[in-house]
Amino acid sequence: MQRDHEERARDDRLVLPLLMLFGAVLYLLLMNLYLTLPAGQARDSNDLKLYHAVAGAMLRGEIPYRDFFIEYPPGSLLAFLPPALFAADRAAYSLYFASEMALVLVAGMILTALSTRRPSQAVESALVFALGALILYPVSTARYDPVVALTLAAAAACAARGRSLPAFAALGFGAAAKIVPALAVFPLAALGGVRRLRHAVLGFGVFLLVVALFLVPAGLLGGQGLAASFGYQAERGLQLESLASSVLLALGAVRRVGFSYGAFEVHGGWVDLAVSLSFPLTAALLSVCLLLLWRRHGPGGMPPALFPRYAAAFILAFMLGSKVLSPQYMIWLLPLVPLGAEGAFGVFLSAVFLTACYLTTQIYPFHYHQLVVGHEPEVMLLLARNALLVILWVALLLAPTGKRAG
Repeated sequence: MQRDHEERARDDRLVLPLLMLFGAVLYLLLMNLYLTLPAGQARDSNDLKLYHAVAGAMLRGEIPYRDFFIEYPPGSLLAFLPPALFAADRAAYSLYFASEMALVLVAGMILTALSTRRPSQAVESALVFALGALILYPVSTARYDPVVALTLAAAAACAARGRSLPAFAALGFGAAAKIVPALAVFPLAALGGVRRLRHAVLGFGVFLLVVALFLVPAGLLGGQGLAASFGYQAERGLQLESLASSVLLALGAVRRVGFSYGAFEVHGGWVDLAVSLSFPLTAALLSVCLLLLWRRHGPGGMPPALFPRYAAAFILAFMLGSKVLSPQYMIWLLPLVPLGAEGAFGVFLSAVFLTACYLTTQIYPFHYHQLVVGHEPEVMLLLARNALLVILWVALLLAPTGKRAG
């Protein structure tokens, strides 16, 4: 074990200068691409307007959830506030926020690469991460989802080094920021099997403690506003880009598209049925993940190298079953899919993922208007993107164990 740690440390020292160079290039490219975005997708976008308004209210001494409504969990506030400390107006705030998210993505890329076992694999993983972030550039630096990617990357890096408690803590912060990293707790808890059940229980405790550090003060200070924030998400309808929506659009089972809850949603036809089935479908997909995780690894436990694969599968299960599948959700998978498998299968996973990222950007923003009005080519484009996500989910669950699990 000591020898493995020494070899990993030596490999990290060899590859870290190259990763720093990659990081500098990625940062410059992301910022350059941000500057090419139209105002409506950058400083005047609904998301950045909201982030700026929340940060400004906090600097004026207002209490989140009590004095103003916010739809996001309290951990998100740590991403919104720093740019406001230096910005004089919304344009400056948006630029600083983009810079912050670009740096977060760079950190996520480096942690992803350091989760690997060989320098060559580190470089490959970093390249896939960077390509995905660049392909998704309309949302990469204009949303706060890179924070979610960073917490998942940190959890993967900690798990790869046998430090599961810090990994649980990283997922706790991610869940406090945007809930979904909580799904990665299940494969993380499976690393030790029944032999380390007590350690897994302790890890859950660490996870819940970190979440409580954000939720409890927000609940005490914000009162019913925090509960209203969660209720807001539960009340949302079927978003235009969701898997169920793409199927209904292709079948001609949607009557109209309207704007509500900050997004375009489909209405009429079989939409109400799809909404009612969203929760049981998501539960079923997550149950499949749990079942396959148990059948393949059982009480003996899962090797740490497989954590990113199953974490990606659990998160994809949520994405596919959910009523909402926004383009920025793809950012969550950046640190996980490149670590999903080695060799030819790893190339396949990365290729499917990057193609799905490309189609996501083609849908939003380049062909979004055509999709809203129901043009058939754009509907088929959305259906193809979602079909690739289904293929990716199945491939992650059925990927051969290979040497990586050893």
